[in-house]
Amino acid sequence: MNDLVHHQPEPDPSASQMMIFDVLPDAYLITNERYEVVTANSRYLSVIGTSLPQLIGKSVYDINQHVPDEQRETRRAWLESVLPSLRLGETRSSPILRYDLPLAEDAAAGQLPERYWQARVSRVSSGSGLPGTDLLVFCLTDVTESVDASERHKRERAKLRSQARLRQMLIDEANAELRSQQARLQEVLTFARVGAWEWDLASGQMSCTEQCYRNMGIPLGEPLNAQRLFTSLIEPEDRARVHAAVEHSISSHDYFEVEYRVIWPDGSVRWLLARGAPHGPAQGAPTSLVGFTLDITERKQAELHHQAVAREEKQARERSESEARAMDHFITAVSHELRSPLHAIVSWTMLMQRTPDPSYVARAVQVIERNTRQLSLMVDDLLDSGAIATGKLSITPRPVDIGALAGLAAEDIRFNAEARHIKLIAETLSPCLVMADEGRIKQVIWNLLTNAMKFADGGTIEVSVTADSTHAELTVRDTGIGIPAEALERIFDRFQQAQNGQAARVAGLGLGLWLVKNLVALHGGTVSAHSDGLGQGATFRVRLPRFR
Repeated sequence: MNDLVHHQPEPDPSASQMMIFDVLPDAYLITNERYEVVTANSRYLSVIGTSLPQLIGKSVYDINQHVPDEQRETRRAWLESVLPSLRLGETRSSPILRYDLPLAEDAAAGQLPERYWQARVSRVSSGSGLPGTDLLVFCLTDVTESVDASERHKRERAKLRSQARLRQMLIDEANAELRSQQARLQEVLTFARVGAWEWDLASGQMSCTEQCYRNMGIPLGEPLNAQRLFTSLIEPEDRARVHAAVEHSISSHDYFEVEYRVIWPDGSVRWLLARGAPHGPAQGAPTSLVGFTLDITERKQAELHHQAVAREEKQARERSESEARAMDHFITAVSHELRSPLHAIVSWTMLMQRTPDPSYVARAVQVIERNTRQLSLMVDDLLDSGAIATGKLSITPRPVDIGALAGLAAEDIRFNAEARHIKLIAETLSPCLVMADEGRIKQVIWNLLTNAMKFADGGTIEVSVTADSTHAELTVRDTGIGIPAEALERIFDRFQQAQNGQAARVAGLGLGLWLVKNLVALHGGTVSAHSDGLGQGATFRVRLPRFR
């Protein structure tokens, strides 16, 4: 191959180099040390809307005088801060700058939208070896974000594929060029951070350029083969996907393109884009794969960040909608719960005014008293809810026998339980002192018992208190309809109400269990719920530190 190359006519390296430079997809501008324009590629001329003869010899500071003064001054300030101190071989990038260049597509649309750019400048040798002949290479990149995320992604992918085709073309041309031209081409690829490689399918060995080694994060010259690539370099989660893409390319004689992560020796993770194609005889199996790698870490991180933000926004929106629905249900429940006792009070009050019969008066007093007490409890729950939400609910702890307190609460509720044909068992009530606010702990026990009664019609409710060396445990177990697994996670949320499977709704405000959770937390305890599913009943456990 080398002998054949030496006998071919030598092409003009500078002409090929300029042709490659002119078709580069990024906007490039080259100036001398006095910052006077030497040349620019087609993309740069298209961006600023001028021709190369109009640009030659002009100072880089004087380009695009028609943009707004503030934008031009910002650009000038960056140039003045960077160019005088830029050393040979050094590359610096600008911050993102607003620069409203009137691109051709903007003029066709009859508008001038905001445009944002990032520039990269490198100081390189002209090759003459004479002092004062260095060149400054500027690369101008449009980084304007698209409103439509999908279109931005499509454009980015199209740009990468375009770059891929260009790099592959450069690699293919390099196989037919002289060694000097190959070296120049290698410099261009390195400047663009593109690494070329060839994979021998028979031996598994890989030949890589210096930039390819850099992209992989391994020292130059180390042996590299397919086994090492898939066992230590590529992120384990990506290996199967990359291997499948390569195998499909070999079997289909078609190119492949895949994004994957590599693990560098320092533990950092980088994203690479690899594009390759089978190489070999026209008929038969390919003998090798040739292609390139491109470091796309920054773009991929931005893409993943946008996806994460979109997921968080969706979750926040779903939470907000759920809370709004819960609030609507809560308002409906409050309206219903207030209407029933108020209606009873008003009706019996009117009856007392119209009927002097003492028997009706005595019954009316009982009904009014019962409904007033119900309203009072409801208002207390609403006030406690507001105090907890604002952090203003306080407790006055003192030694309390939680076993005796549970027994009193069970007796208070026993009459209502028997009226609903519910068997209430309160046999295991071990005496145990806890440091707690007696009224609040009684409220906890009452809420758990009344909650069990809502779902245990005709069944059994068992309340017990046990203790170990450090904690007292209150347990309320019922044989009611149970709790579905998906509802267990939100059973203690505010405004949440379970359905009993028969009625459209269950009486109450949806605050009882939420108050239980917060009151127990104020005492340094925990509360949990368990159910084996619908029809299996439910168990609530409250654990509080023992008083010593």
